[in-house]
Amino acid sequence: MLAGTPFAHELDFSTGLPTGAVVYSVLGNDGTPIVGYDSVSVVPPVDALSILIVVPGSVNTVNTPLFEARTLTWTYPTANGVVNGRTRYRVEKDIPFPVSEDGVRTKLGVEDHELEDKDINLLLAYAALNEQFPLSAYENSGNYNTLVVVNAIEAQAALDVLPSLQLAVAKSEDSGTNKYQRFTSIDWEGLAESLNTAIYRLQNLTGVGTSSVVATIFVATGPTTDRVTNADYV
Repeated sequence: MLAGTPFAHELDFSTGLPTGAVVYSVLGNDGTPIVGYDSVSVVPPVDALSILIVVPGSVNTVNTPLFEARTLTWTYPTANGVVNGRTRYRVEKDIPFPVSEDGVRTKLGVEDHELEDKDINLLLAYAALNEQFPLSAYENSGNYNTLVVVNAIEAQAALDVLPSLQLAVAKSEDSGTNKYQRFTSIDWEGLAESLNTAIYRLQNLTGVGTSSVVATIFVATGPTTDRVTNADYV
């Protein structure tokens, strides 16, 4: 989640209704409680089946280069004993380029039901390329050079999901006799080559040598013939 954004967690009382207050804490990146959010007590309404714990955006700040971890812990008494739990989330700095998950999906030719936002790691793609290329020089130019950087980051994120996308698309398009139709019609190697081209453009823009570029090459595998009918997939 983006730094400065509130985090909400619905605490379900399915293990037993509280007989007292719910006490929760928010732990920072170093695992210690954040000031003002250590052992916060909340009394649920009578017979409530859940409560919503909201961690405000002011708590979700980032003072490290890319991201920080947060941990929400809770405890409350029930008739059957004490319930304890926790959940973790990541707070990320905003990427200084207008990249998007939709941009990644467009490059891959898939829909949002085939590749969800949570499965696309733009921060990792940005960090990987920022280690190789001087991206900060193009943050505020707002011109063609910025577009080259944007395309490269989205292409790197797309390359990162290619190994698992082939099977995911096959499963999502499972519809009887057409089970593998769209799956086998995709030129996966050609797609990977096209995505790598966007990164090569960034290399040419920055003047970084080819030895610094780590290209991801994806080789498609899978059946091309129906094992029952012996018919070729389209």
